Amino acid sequence: MELLMWTDLGIFSATLLWIALVVKMTRRWLPKSVLAALAIAALIIGMVPFNDLVIGSYLFSLVSYLSVPSLLLLSAFILLNCLGQGRKLLRERWEDKAQWLPVYGFFAISGVLLYPLAGGLTLFDPYRLGFEDAPFPPLLPLYLLGWCLACVYWRWLHLLVLILGAIAAFYLKLLPSLNLWDYVIDPLIVFYSLFMLVKRGVCGMFPSCASNG
Repeated sequence: MELLMWTDLGIFSATLLWIALVVKMTRRWLPKSVLAALAIAALIIGMVPFNDLVIGSYLFSLVSYLSVPSLLLLSAFILLNCLGQGRKLLRERWEDKAQWLPVYGFFAISGVLLYPLAGGLTLFDPYRLGFEDAPFPPLLPLYLLGWCLACVYWRWLHLLVLILGAIAAFYLKLLPSLNLWDYVIDPLIVFYSLFMLVKRGVCGMFPSCASNG
């Protein structure tokens, strides 16, 4: 029963990604009411059985379990794009560019620190630091604490919510993994953050691309 619960959560996370992609591709030319209906339709389609498996299962085989920040960001993106009246203030806060640079920076830096080293480039494996019985258990919590203190000092509210959400989910054991890293980051959010940093750098050199993004 427990295995089924975690599998369902993985399918839900993959289906959430599917809905976000549908919303992303259609939000510029669909009314909000229609967009909300389309998001619901995408949810239903994602759970339709096909060859004894729901479509969400096939997506899950590609992305596996997403981290808590990815789930939070996908959920917020879908809700803010499907909300009707009264969303203006929320959207302004959501799209505050000063909030997003530290978000991209955190996930890009964390991904660069984790994945290449964990892949065997050195004898040091930072992934082990995410386990409670790691040789140096305080290192990863201290790393996250440092980012949280920076968030409080510079008022990076978006990033603070994402990190605290991941930590809370880890201690509540909401994902099947016993490693804190898996709650904090995943390849999807790392690659997206790197892409957005590169895009910002290119748009900084060629301002005309910002209007086309």
